[in-house]
Order: sequence, then structure tokens, then C-alpha cells
Amino acid sequence: MNPRTSLDPVTVDLRLLSSLDVATLDTVGGTLGELDYPVAGAPTGRALVDSYLRRAPDSAWALFRGGAPAGVFAVVPYLELAGTMQTSTYLAHAARGTGLNTAVKRAAITAARTGSLPLYSSVHHANTRSLAATRRLFVSIEPVQVAERMTGRLAWRFELSDPWAQLTNGPVHQGLIDQLGATFRRPALQAA
Repeated sequence: MNPRTSLDPVTVDLRLLSSLDVATLDTVGGTLGELDYPVAGAPTGRALVDSYLRRAPDSAWALFRGGAPAGVFAVVPYLELAGTMQTSTYLAHAARGTGLNTAVKRAAITAARTGSLPLYSSVHHANTRSLAATRRLFVSIEPVQVAERMTGRLAWRFELSDPWAQLTNGPVHQGLIDQLGATFRRPALQAA
């Protein structure tokens, strides 16, 4: 079976970063190590965890698989477009190519569409791995290349909540959709 579709989504455990103790946050950050591409200006996993805690304490999670940290995922305000949110995922090297990103992003997209939350993904123009992973989520989607003022970078912008952007067939984890959907319905996130 293709490792990109073999993920048993039941094993994906999202834990709110703000609910974790410092030692666990250090472990999650250490698992990520040095980032391939700085995310939100953070060069390391621990700095990224801290950034998520500052920017989105109620919508940033550590991803655990089999009881071990595998990455982080957040839905944060997209500063380039007022009133919108963006996804941000970073996986440990060992978790890449396992389908974990696909399971979480598919759930986030489904929950955002159900809740009418304008959701985007912004990928560094040279990050071919993330660009390919985002494209694989859809039958057809055309991102727009933009010069982001707030980050000072060239990026590919995907409108994930666009109902015309058809998701590819694949597993859907209702528990993840429900968990993310509950977060997306919070007034603070809706007002962002």
C-alpha cells in the first residue's frame, strides 16, 4: 500500500499546545529540530512552538502518533488577507510521507468549509515538498504566487476553503473534523 494513503487516522492525536507542560513542549520542539524553511520567522521547532502559542493559543496543536510527537499544526490569522485564517503544519522528518499532513489538512479543509471559515495555505515559493503535498490534496487547484508584505517572502497562496477546489478521494477522520470544527466555531477565531 502506498505510504501516502496508509495512515490509520485513528492514531493521529491532536493535543492543544497550550495544554502541554514545558517538558512536553520542549520534546515536541526538539523532535522538529532545525526547520528546513523558517515558519513565522522561527528557525527551530521550539521557536515555532512558542510562535504558535503567542499567535494562536486556542488553535495550535502538537501532533502525536503512537504516543510520540510527530509535528505541529496551527490555524493562525493570515495577516496578508484581513478576516482570514491560514494553516501551518510542520512535521518531524520521520513523519513526512506517512499521510499525517494529508489527514490533518483534509480534516481542517472539511471543517473550514462546513463552518464557512475562509482558510488559506501559504507556501514558501522554494518549498517544493509542501507545494506538492498541498497540490496532492486536490483534483485541481491553481495557487497564486504572491509577494507577502508581512513576511517579506515570495509564496504560493492556496484558497483551501474554495468550494470549487475539489478534494481528492481519501480517508476522512470524522473525529479530527469534529475537533477542528469545534475550534473554528469559537467566536475568537470567527472574528479574526
